[in-house]
Amino acid sequence: MTEEGNISEALAAVPGRRVWLRAEWGFDPQEGGYLGFTLEGNRTRFIREFREGDLVLIYGADQEQTRRDQRRQLLGFLEVEPIPITDVERSSEVDRRRKIENGWQERWTYGVPVKRAWRVNRKIEAQHLARHTFETHNPILIASRCELLTPEEAEATLALPVTPVNVFGEPPLSPEQLIGEVAMRRYFEPSRGVTPNFGNRAFSIEDAENRLYVLKLEGNAAAFLGRPPFEVIRKAIVKVGHAKDPQLRCDAHNAHLPPACAFKWRVHLISPAFPGGAEAKKAEDELKQKFAASFESLGGEFFLGDYSALLTEFTQITRELSFVIAAS
Repeated sequence: MTEEGNISEALAAVPGRRVWLRAEWGFDPQEGGYLGFTLEGNRTRFIREFREGDLVLIYGADQEQTRRDQRRQLLGFLEVEPIPITDVERSSEVDRRRKIENGWQERWTYGVPVKRAWRVNRKIEAQHLARHTFETHNPILIASRCELLTPEEAEATLALPVTPVNVFGEPPLSPEQLIGEVAMRRYFEPSRGVTPNFGNRAFSIEDAENRLYVLKLEGNAAAFLGRPPFEVIRKAIVKVGHAKDPQLRCDAHNAHLPPACAFKWRVHLISPAFPGGAEAKKAEDELKQKFAASFESLGGEFFLGDYSALLTEFTQITRELSFVIAAS
């Protein structure tokens, strides 16, 4: 058996999250939401050896095309999906124009999509955390095809503080998600349970203005429903309801989704205020009846329909209901 085969078997026997190392001329997943390979064979090998949960750590190549302050520095992590795509499928106009202006059209055309990304904000030289990998692998191969870090190196990189960044082709993150630093491993650790408190409790609930809202599920609707893509073209999954603070209600729904989930609820529409909870509840019931007549009910407060039609219907219905209830 070859030395490379022995290393692969040793890595396979070690539990924990694996991290691939890759050199690039920068780190900009906001404009290019893919990990690209110039040779199709390198992508084929990466997909073949990829395992669920693997991450890719990018560092700045020590070349003139890389910004001087980013050369040899750790730049960020990518969470990818091991399916073949072309670069243009996940390239923004800025990314495509940059490749044309620099004559890079034939580079990195064989890609895999990036699902999530995190930026390393501190200046940390790659060799400080990946000394063994640099000693045993040709830097040219690291740059062209990715190489696995040792388990010890991978564990060390997961302690790096990172900040999430947007990925082209994926739903944008909220402003709150784009600030602060957390150790990389925290994004994949289970949360701690809530410590129970015991004893007598007393509280009161006050009525106040309520609003109807539409939450839209960001993500692949076909995958979420287990349907063929052609059945949900231009359609969206929405939830309707009423609340004093629709954003807090949205946050509560997202809190029940795993942090690594590719789906998130977003507040997309909010109605004018109703005087209290009873009026808003009555309006919500009527809204659901009208939505059920125009769109596909998914049960409860959830519907599937053409998104532009959903928005138009909600705006018209809530305007009518607000007027009727206020006048009654």
